[in-house]
Amino acid sequence: MRTSISCRSYKLTEPKKDLSKFHPRHSQHLRGSFVLVTPHSNITFDDIDNFYQKTLPMSNNNRKKTKPLQTPFATNVTFENIPYEYKNGLWHPVGVISVQRTAILIPLQGRDFNAKAFIFNIHAFARRQLLTYTVLLVEQVSPRSDRFNKGRLLNAGVRYIENQKSLNITCLILHDVDLIPENDGNYYVCEPSHPKHTTVRVRQIGSKRGYSRYYEFLIGGVLLLTPDMYRQVNGFSNLYWGWGGEDDDLSLRMIQRRVCVVRPVDAVAVYAALPHPHGHRNDARFNLLAWSTVRVDGDGYKQIDSLIEIVDVKQRSSVVHLKVNVDVEGSERRPSSLNESYERISARSETTTASRNKIVDVKQRSSVVHLKVNVDVEGSERRPSSLNESYERISARSETTTASRNST
Repeated sequence: MRTSISCRSYKLTEPKKDLSKFHPRHSQHLRGSFVLVTPHSNITFDDIDNFYQKTLPMSNNNRKKTKPLQTPFATNVTFENIPYEYKNGLWHPVGVISVQRTAILIPLQGRDFNAKAFIFNIHAFARRQLLTYTVLLVEQVSPRSDRFNKGRLLNAGVRYIENQKSLNITCLILHDVDLIPENDGNYYVCEPSHPKHTTVRVRQIGSKRGYSRYYEFLIGGVLLLTPDMYRQVNGFSNLYWGWGGEDDDLSLRMIQRRVCVVRPVDAVAVYAALPHPHGHRNDARFNLLAWSTVRVDGDGYKQIDSLIEIVDVKQRSSVVHLKVNVDVEGSERRPSSLNESYERISARSETTTASRNKIVDVKQRSSVVHLKVNVDVEGSERRPSSLNESYERISARSETTTASRNST
């Protein structure tokens, strides 16, 4: 099996200028380094809506002259006033037909300020590239688990986008909430043949360490791919609770499906990381990764409908805010560690064994205690004669269980 996730010989597309399908590389608004604006802690989503609908359009900022704007929630804002209009759930550049229709999906639990800072900046970044786009914030509000499940949130977000047929999204950008792009040359456009991973170098805001490179196998942070590519690998696993593992699991899925990723050059694929507290570590991640490729078809995007519930949708011009219960299939608390997982499995095995076996005779001798046991008391069902027959029975039971859940 191939062990590298990178496409070694693929060259990023550099299309010629075509106004009928405008590519960001031809935008006259590109300025190289993108100036990050850190808003004040009092910023609200209403502030962001009003800024892009009223404040910025009324300013005289243009390509040649940009006067810093002063607002109650941010100072020295140097974003350019680029003509845009919001219609049918998408932001469109006036007079331009973008090469793709893009959805930027951000999974979230807590980190309210990071979300607002990201959304405030990403609109300006997307407009300088003349994208046609929408921003989707997918927030976890599970009442039974405080552990983040990034995989379920992104699967839920993609399902929501897929159900909004009128949007006709052709490019998905899976984006961590704490990462803000710093160079306009980092084009937020999906490649036609391969997923694109753009988080090549990252610096922590407030740190003196400078930029760090992530390991080659990583595809977390920011990943661009088409809906078809997402379905090809069955999206993310739904089993990762807590921090770590889900992105590497997706890498293994891609390798198993013979999908490789491409990356922009180091000079443009740079990000600033907003400070944030770290969540609970997923102690079971290495065990899950060990059998990742076995679960590709049975654990992922295709299975998400029975696992989540969208409990609220708030449509704004700046963001579509989904609140998602990611734990609707049962009330049992998620195990907090790998050891706890093993303990639960062992307890269930002991209970199952006790219910299936019956001691029918005991003969006590000095040399031995002789037990005679009926090991098939749960029913008269014939044992499967082959592995295929076992799979068929399991599949039939799973379908019955799923049908009963959906009916309730």
